[in-house]
Amino acid sequence: MISSKTLKVYFLWPNFQKHRKLTGRKVNAILKVYKPMFSKIALVTSWFLFAPLAIILSLIFLHQDVRIISLSGKIATGTYPQTIGSHIEGQVLGVQISDTRPYIVANLLEGRQLEPYAQYMVETSDKYAIDYRLIPAIAMKESGGGDKAPPGTYNAWGFENGATVFNSWEQAIDIVGKTLKERYIAKGLTTPEEIMAVYAPPQLLTGGKWAKDIHYFFSQMESL
Repeated sequence: MISSKTLKVYFLWPNFQKHRKLTGRKVNAILKVYKPMFSKIALVTSWFLFAPLAIILSLIFLHQDVRIISLSGKIATGTYPQTIGSHIEGQVLGVQISDTRPYIVANLLEGRQLEPYAQYMVETSDKYAIDYRLIPAIAMKESGGGDKAPPGTYNAWGFENGATVFNSWEQAIDIVGKTLKERYIAKGLTTPEEIMAVYAPPQLLTGGKWAKDIHYFFSQMESL
């Protein structure tokens, strides 16, 4: 005699098999329907993961490009008559350079009021046949490159203890160059120590710090 439990198993087993087949079909159908959506979700997730990295890298390269463009603008590609000072031939950023002095002066004055006038200082130095380092070095010593010059005077060189008033930076640079030539260089006063004796005589009593500072700025330009 067949038990009731055996009968239940006999009649329910086919239904279970059928139900399992239907479930498998439903799962496959669901996967077919939602597979494109899962792909889109994965794509969007990837975009959110990699987009910030791509933006950061783009900003880094953009910053480098801006620095390169700024640096290129500081470099003089013309040829200047060489009198006193260094003359180095080189190649920077693929541009042939015959005179790096404006670039050297601009680096010394970087971020200061007189930085845009680096090339004009070199041209003025050549005009009066003086060491191109003198004008920027004295400006750094007397006023931090023009930043501490009395407002509206354009006097970054301490002329008359700052009392001299120029009309512009260009006029000031030209007069400073002419003065250094006529009152110092032409009279044989060529070194910072010799110039100091007339330019800043009180410094003779303090161990010559003025001349030492000028030499320091000279060395800064030589190491650039």
